[in-house]
Amino acid sequence: MNTDQIIQPERRLVWFRSDLRIHDNPALFSACQPSDNGQPAEVIACFMRPEKQWQQHDWGSNKQRYTERCVLDLQQTLKSRNIPLLTLDVSDFAGQIHYLLKLCQVLSISQILACEEPELNERHRDAQLIASAGAIGIKCHFFNDQSLIPMGQLLKKDGTPYRVYSAFRKQCLNWLESHPVTTWPDATVNLSQQQPFIELNASEWPLWQPESHSADQIQQQWPASEQQLLQTLDRFCTEGIQQYDTARDYPADQTGTSKLSAALACGKLSVRSCWLAARQVQAVDPQYQQAASCWCDELLWREFYRHLLVLYPDLCKRQPFKPETRAIRWRHAPNDLKRWQQGKTGFPLVDAAMRQLIQTGWMHNRLRMLVAVFLSKYLLIDWREGEYWFMQHLIDADLASNNGGWQWAASTGTDAVPYFRLLSPYRQAERFDAEGKFIATFLPELADLPAKKRIKPDIGAILYPEPMTDLKKSRQLAMEEFKRLSN
Repeated sequence: MNTDQIIQPERRLVWFRSDLRIHDNPALFSACQPSDNGQPAEVIACFMRPEKQWQQHDWGSNKQRYTERCVLDLQQTLKSRNIPLLTLDVSDFAGQIHYLLKLCQVLSISQILACEEPELNERHRDAQLIASAGAIGIKCHFFNDQSLIPMGQLLKKDGTPYRVYSAFRKQCLNWLESHPVTTWPDATVNLSQQQPFIELNASEWPLWQPESHSADQIQQQWPASEQQLLQTLDRFCTEGIQQYDTARDYPADQTGTSKLSAALACGKLSVRSCWLAARQVQAVDPQYQQAASCWCDELLWREFYRHLLVLYPDLCKRQPFKPETRAIRWRHAPNDLKRWQQGKTGFPLVDAAMRQLIQTGWMHNRLRMLVAVFLSKYLLIDWREGEYWFMQHLIDADLASNNGGWQWAASTGTDAVPYFRLLSPYRQAERFDAEGKFIATFLPELADLPAKKRIKPDIGAILYPEPMTDLKKSRQLAMEEFKRLSN
C-alpha cells in the first residue's frame, strides 16, 4: 500500500469556555461531524483558566471554584468518550490566544470551534483569534449558545435595540414561534468507537489540574455533575415548577426556586434545555401554564440582559445605561457600606439576605432586589459597589444578569424601577417572611423572638444593631437627588 495515499483524519479543537457540558453543545456537536470526505474527524478539547483575567472581571472564589468543578466533571465525561480535555493555566486572554495557536501548530489542528460569549473583552479576544488563526490557515467557528435568539439580533423595525423588557418579551415570543427552540444531540458517544484516546505530550504546556473542592461547605450545596444537573432540571419541572409563580417570592421556601442559576452561569446546563423543559410542562399540564410561563419569563429576562450587553458595550465598562444618571452624587460612606456587606444594617430581612450570601454563595432573587434598593436608594451608595460585592460572592455570578439587576434596582438601567418606588425592608418581610422563618435561619440572635419582633425588633432589647438609617428621611434624600437630574 502506498502510505502517501492514506488520508489522515482532520483534527479539530473544541475550546470550552462558558459551555462546560456535552449535551446541547453546538461547538462540540459540530466538531464531532465527519469531514467533507466522509472520514471521521479527530476531536481534541481544551479549557484555559485565565485566573488573572477572572480576577480583573471580579470573579470571586465561589464562582472560580465552581467553574473548576464543572471543568473536572467535563474532563472525566469526555475521557469516557475518548476525547482528551487539555486544561491549561494561562493568566489572561492574551495567553489563551497564544496557546491556542501553539496547540493548533503542534497538534496539526485545522479548526477551532467554540461557543460565543456576550461580554466585550471576550468578543474582542475572539475577533483577535479569528484574525490571528486565519493568517496561518486555521479556521474558527463560533456558535450562539448563551441565548435562545442570537445575541444582539432581535431589533425593532427601525433597527434599534429594545430598551423595555415587555416589548422585547413580546417580540422574543413571536420570534420563537417561527423559530422553534431545539437542542443539539450528544454526538460524542460515537467517538468512543471511532477514535482511540489521543495521548497528548503535555510536558511543555502550563498544565492546570482542576479540583473537586468537595470539602468546601458552599460548594457542597451546588452539584457540578452534568448528569446530576439534568436530573435536577427534570425534577424541578415535574415537582417544583407547579408552584413557581407563587412560591418563588418566599425565601424560606426551599422548593420555591430552581437552584439552577449556577449551572446556567457556567454553561453546565443550556438555556435551550431549560426552555424546552418548561414548555413541555405547559404542553402536558395545562393547569400549570401560569407557573411554567413565570419561569420562562425569568429565562427571558436573562435573555434580555445578554442582548443588551452585546448592543450596549458600555455596560461592560461599569457605565450606567441612562447617561444622565452619571451625575448622581453617590455617598462615599465606607462604614455604611461595610455594615451592608456584613449584614449589620439593623433591618432583619436585609441582614438575613446579606448573611445568606456570605454563608451560601447565593441569594434569593426577591432579596437581591431588596438589598440592591436598600444600598442604592436608602443609603444612596453607588450601585457599582453592590454589583462588585455580588460578583465576589455569588456562585452564580454572571455579568449580564448581575449588572442588569443592579441597574434596575438603582434606576440607572433599562426598564428600571421608577426612582420613586422603593422596597420597604419591613413591608417585604411582612409579605414574604411573615413568620420570620427566613430571618431566624440566618439571624439566630432573633430566632427566639415572636415573628413580628423578628421582622422589627425592639431597639435595645437584644444584641442586634439598631437601624442604621431612618427610612423616611433616607427616601426623601434619594428622591431629591434623582429629581435634581431632571432640573
